[in-house]
Amino acid sequence: MTANLDKIHEMYKLLNDKDHVNHDILSNFGQFGLAQTLRRLNMEKQQGVSAVQLIMALCLFRINGESIFSMYRKNFHDLLTTGKNCYYRMLNRETMDWRTLLLRMAVRFLAILKKENAEETKQPKCYIIDDTTLEKTGFSIEGISRVFDHVTHKYVLGFKLNLLAFFDGRSTIPVDFTLHREKGSEKNYGLSEEECSRQYSKKRSSENADAVRFKELDSKKNDAAIEMMKRAWKAGIRAAYALCDTWYTSEKFIHDVRTIGGGKVHFLGMAKMGKQRYKVRGFLENAYELIARYERTETKNCRKYNCKYFYVTGFMGEEVVRIFFVKYGMNHNWNILITSDITMNFEKCFETYQIRWNIEVLNKESKQYLGLGTYQGRDFDGQVADCTLCYMTYLVMAVDKRLNDYETYGALFEHQREDLMALTLWKRILDIIMRIMKALAELIGISAEELVETLIRDEKSLTKYEVMLNALEEYEEAA
Repeated sequence: MTANLDKIHEMYKLLNDKDHVNHDILSNFGQFGLAQTLRRLNMEKQQGVSAVQLIMALCLFRINGESIFSMYRKNFHDLLTTGKNCYYRMLNRETMDWRTLLLRMAVRFLAILKKENAEETKQPKCYIIDDTTLEKTGFSIEGISRVFDHVTHKYVLGFKLNLLAFFDGRSTIPVDFTLHREKGSEKNYGLSEEECSRQYSKKRSSENADAVRFKELDSKKNDAAIEMMKRAWKAGIRAAYALCDTWYTSEKFIHDVRTIGGGKVHFLGMAKMGKQRYKVRGFLENAYELIARYERTETKNCRKYNCKYFYVTGFMGEEVVRIFFVKYGMNHNWNILITSDITMNFEKCFETYQIRWNIEVLNKESKQYLGLGTYQGRDFDGQVADCTLCYMTYLVMAVDKRLNDYETYGALFEHQREDLMALTLWKRILDIIMRIMKALAELIGISAEELVETLIRDEKSLTKYEVMLNALEEYEEAA
């Protein structure tokens, strides 16, 4: 057996404890067939460092809680021999179809679970729509605006991320997203002329995917959400319900949801106590009028969830809907749940809608553990790429969490960061071994390859070196 020592620095990718290989972060990435996906989508680079190597490295940086800049200031840069500029070029690459890549990984996630017989069939499968604020610091960021943050109730500089997640009965995974800006009442995106003039801009070809993403900045979030669900359905990610909060609920949105899959997707969401009128039993009335008419005669108690409720069936626009009015505990205010599935009873409606909170957890974990929204690059393409890489990493972590029974993502990320530290340690040890072997080879006047073969011929040493050499051989075959 002859080993190519020029590539020995790459061995960290393959040297793992065989008893724990399923827990290794790189093994998890391997299950998604990222290299094959990039080739099929014609996203692999023709020259230089491969796209799959750059993407995996960027995801590893994220797991460790580091940016490109910070990684190159620390010892972790020993894992890579490339310059940091190639990573920035990857993020800003106009021809990368990040949307399709994320969607393919989501499809692959479900395929992995099916292969491992880890599918969940008890809970209903759901699309979940929600938005979150990505706060930024620089006015030079392309497409930036001031957006209203519903958490702090203040306007902040940044983007609104409109996320489509999928609940398969147990796990909630990111599938697609759009970035949006807000024009504001004065149609100036909340910026002064001087602040607008500082923004970065570049020309985009209509043939590239990045042009579509940039155009979405000024699109309506409701319309973007419908398009995302249609793409997910077409890709084979099928849901029975689309869940959302009050911001998305409208006559048009419900109608558009019902067109997905030929009417196979039902809407379920909260609604505002506003002026929206419903046609019930021949009367066109708003929520307050319906409460006044039916509260005394139709209200029931639900001991399981300690609440009171009543429901009516009628029309919201052109769609037949069931409207649940809910009052929790000692609260005197009514809340409204609306669904297009008129066969639903209250408990099923309540339990299914609770699934929507999973997307809040997904966004919180993505920000807390994966740095979602922290990227400050000025190119809008880089902003899209960074969010995609965050969600790609989340998908990989979700497989590990699902198959290895981690209770929380916090424990999972801690384990994965320990793995990354172990990979760095292996790399340093192998560097030392390589230098020693080269020095010995020069001293006795033979090549390093011949020295490796000599060591292998010693039966006592064979077992010690077998793991390293087999790993190197597997890497060479893969390369």
